[in-house]
Amino acid sequence: MRFTLPVLAVGVLSFGSAGAEPLDFLEGHWRSAPGPEVSEEVWTDGAGGIHLGVNRSISGDRAQAFEYLRIVSDAAGDVQYCAQPGGGPGTCFRMVESGEHHAVFENPDHDFPQRIRYARSGNLLTATISDLEGSQSFSFEWVRVSDR
Repeated sequence: MRFTLPVLAVGVLSFGSAGAEPLDFLEGHWRSAPGPEVSEEVWTDGAGGIHLGVNRSISGDRAQAFEYLRIVSDAAGDVQYCAQPGGGPGTCFRMVESGEHHAVFENPDHDFPQRIRYARSGNLLTATISDLEGSQSFSFEWVRVSDR
């Protein structure tokens, strides 16, 4: 069974004052270790209150999967991570926790994943997708290639 990391949908975020935005730790071009399949994720900075992302998996010289990603604040002010696997309809996850180098998004009504957690440690970005109980879990790791 193959799982790809959902792409994030981005909209207008109103986090407020000047300085680093809460999700700026995602910014940059990230790539998995070399191997038979390579995964990449690219995130824009939070300029204008919007983070946009894209993810692709490449095997050999062919793209096997891709996702558009966005992070948006909805009408109620909740921050949403929305993924569009293969460019299809988006599935959104509400941000339930965030810190300087991590963010957690959940959607209990989605089959799988129900939780998406991004965490950064130096030049390593890890995304973990799981169900809410944590009984089914997969992690993806990328090393920073460049700022953008």
